[in-house]
Amino acid sequence: MRVWCRRLLAGVLLACGLPLLTGCWSRHEIEDLAIVMAAALDTAPGNQVRLSVYVVIPRAVGGGPSMGGGGGGEPKKAGEIISATGSDYSQAARRLEGQVPRRLYWAQNRVLVIGADLARRGLYYLDLFIRERQMRLITPVLITKGEARRVLDLPPGIELNPGTILTGILRNHTTFKVELKDLLAMWEAPGDNPALPEVVMTPTPEQGSQEPGGGGGQDAKGGGKEGEKKQQPEAVVIKGAGAFRYDRLVGWLDERETNGLMWLRGEVTEGVITVSLPPGAWGPLTGQGPGRQKGQEQSPAAGQGQGASPEGDQGPGQGRAPSPGTAKGERRDLPLAQTPTPTPGQASIAFHRINTDTQARVQGQQVVFTVHIKGHGDLLEVIGNFNPDNLDQLQVIQEAVNKEIADRARAVVAKAQQELQTDLFGFGEILHRSNTRYWHQVQDHWNDEFPRAQVQVKVEIQLRRVGMTNRTPGIIRAAGGKSTTQGSTR
Repeated sequence: MRVWCRRLLAGVLLACGLPLLTGCWSRHEIEDLAIVMAAALDTAPGNQVRLSVYVVIPRAVGGGPSMGGGGGGEPKKAGEIISATGSDYSQAARRLEGQVPRRLYWAQNRVLVIGADLARRGLYYLDLFIRERQMRLITPVLITKGEARRVLDLPPGIELNPGTILTGILRNHTTFKVELKDLLAMWEAPGDNPALPEVVMTPTPEQGSQEPGGGGGQDAKGGGKEGEKKQQPEAVVIKGAGAFRYDRLVGWLDERETNGLMWLRGEVTEGVITVSLPPGAWGPLTGQGPGRQKGQEQSPAAGQGQGASPEGDQGPGQGRAPSPGTAKGERRDLPLAQTPTPTPGQASIAFHRINTDTQARVQGQQVVFTVHIKGHGDLLEVIGNFNPDNLDQLQVIQEAVNKEIADRARAVVAKAQQELQTDLFGFGEILHRSNTRYWHQVQDHWNDEFPRAQVQVKVEIQLRRVGMTNRTPGIIRAAGGKSTTQGSTR
């Protein structure tokens, strides 16, 4: 009897609760929301800050009337940029909502761009974006030397809004990427300092061709006012990085130094590196003998013992003067494989399976960090008389790759120690884990101690694959003719 009473009571309570469970008490209708796709943070006069957001236009995204209209005109923008100032970004956000008939919705924000002037004030201005429950911690954070709002004013292309454009570039794994959670980790760690990827505004390829020749003279057509120049669209490129000391911007890294930073932080997973090869590493780059330049005399070895005429270039192994129909200094028509080229030898390698291991040790009062970088590489392209069956030639390429990566890493270490005096690599955290006792002695002034640390870089990238062909197409293997294996594939 008691069991039936309990079941009956449970059924009554369930029936009474069903009306309360219908609907969604926290729903937000999309017609009431202004969806933010990108945000830019800048300073404003009077110790104020400015918040700029890129808000989607629903009709443009949904293919409504704003997307209609035929013809081959420029694509319509998918959103609008609105800005507001305030003493902090919370106040600026409230003033933004006073300019639009909808409520700002941050959950779809794709990117956060910080202006350099604001970064010099300090990162504590990001407090709103850390506390706002709609903001995602995986939001990428970027920095720019100019005004951050300009980054939002990008012309539509493959993607319609700047947030999708920037995140798409970062998703290619070819550039430095820092998310909001990564920025917080670098900022809060006592043995680390933040570094943010830099956004650079570049003119589009059409800008140079559209400008009138000579410098925009007075006869330029268009009917505009004298001296008035049409605003040209711009594109973005992510290269370089902004370096911080604690929470303030102190300097910039160029593209090569940023790449070295990625190697040292262990953030390189895949990519391509192009290196120059030392001259004379192997055979000639063209049909000419080693070291022979255009207009120079060919060596007896390359010319098979016959003298070469200094009056013009000739085919390899010919050893003859130009034909009567050839003028002095004029080159005869040669096959593509025998055409001289001034291009130096170089190779491009795709690397993968990269592992960066950093060890810290204390020798007396000297802190030594040893960074060991290992990985595999595949040969993508080589310019030169390359023979992969020759292990010495493979070794030359491999050593050139290892040296280039080590040079990039040492370059950014030198700049961080001598100029910026800030640990951008998280070496202090590694020292903290390996030698806690010594770390307690230097943790309060680690950025001052870091310039005296010694950093050793060891790189071991091994070439595993050379591609499907075993010869460089169209290259002369020896003086006198093409190799018998030219064009064969593995």
